Amino acid sequence: MSVENEERNDKPLEESGEQSSQIRERKLMLKITKSSYFMPQTEWILEPGEYIVGRYPSNDIVLPDPFISRRHARVFYRDGEWFIEDLDSTNGTIVNNENIKGKGPRRISDGDEIIIGLTVIVSKIL
Repeated sequence: MSVENEERNDKPLEESGEQSSQIRERKLMLKITKSSYFMPQTEWILEPGEYIVGRYPSNDIVLPDPFISRRHARVFYRDGEWFIEDLDSTNGTIVNNENIKGKGPRRISDGDEIIIGLTVIVSKIL
């Protein structure tokens, strides 16, 4: 057990399931870098979970871009990694110049460029 672990908790990391799961869970930051439309919010820090992206006001991430479907994409965390999946949108979801529409979930890596409608988003794994 390292000194760093002793300062935080009396138990080694392998004995503390709570700390182990916290270490594996990583947040995701999505930041709009370009948009032709006014965005009331331009950055999101996501906790592990599932998020729906689209124009519809009840979505978790609302992008008021007319080229974005009401329910456009799903961003979710599974087995220690982040993924994005197109929800059969009209214009597709582009990840690093690849249209992922109809291809199932795609892993999100640090620095990926995601294009939804006319909105460009960059990912950062935290």
